[in-house]
Amino acid sequence: MTRTAGSARFADAIADLIDHGARLSREVLDALVSDTVEVARSLTASGTTFGATTGRLLGGCDCCDIPPPCWMPQQLGTITSHVCPGATASLRLRITNGSAVQREITVNAAGPQAAMVAIEPVSVTLAPFAEGTVTATLAAAADQKCEPQQVQLWVHGCRDHVLRWSVEVSERGCSCSHEIEIEDCPDLVHHWYDHFYCERPCPGSTVASHG
Repeated sequence: MTRTAGSARFADAIADLIDHGARLSREVLDALVSDTVEVARSLTASGTTFGATTGRLLGGCDCCDIPPPCWMPQQLGTITSHVCPGATASLRLRITNGSAVQREITVNAAGPQAAMVAIEPVSVTLAPFAEGTVTATLAAAADQKCEPQQVQLWVHGCRDHVLRWSVEVSERGCSCSHEIEIEDCPDLVHHWYDHFYCERPCPGSTVASHG
């Protein structure tokens, strides 16, 4: 059986199309390589590290670092209170139970000067999504030249939270009060660094709080 003129022309057209596509792909690839080399040269000339910038050039972000594991305490930063010699600094913790079950929240001080801190109350029982307040007080040194008094306040609930509190003696005021809000809840959001099958209820829980 011999090919007809029509089928021969069709086969030639297909071959030309494939060849044209291959040439176009090579041209696009060559252009991308050339542009990448030029960008690298420009960054090198400006003192910028190419590897550290590649993610941003490709539409990435700087938020790809893996955070501390979920069992680590949530760090709340540092609060500094300035009071007159012998005055009392106070710190109010407004704690919200962000889970759907009742939870007992306890607060304690830690560090060499923990005994100087008074906490009232030391524990609160919060209904689902309820809010409670715990107040910590610390009497400043009577001598203005004394070193700052530094303690850690630990909040134990669904998760552990730690706040560094520094009380410094100054002449700017005779009393000082701060307030900080704490959202105590399980982490039920799956992140890119999690295994897809892992649930993250409150540490130590055997049943996830969402069901």
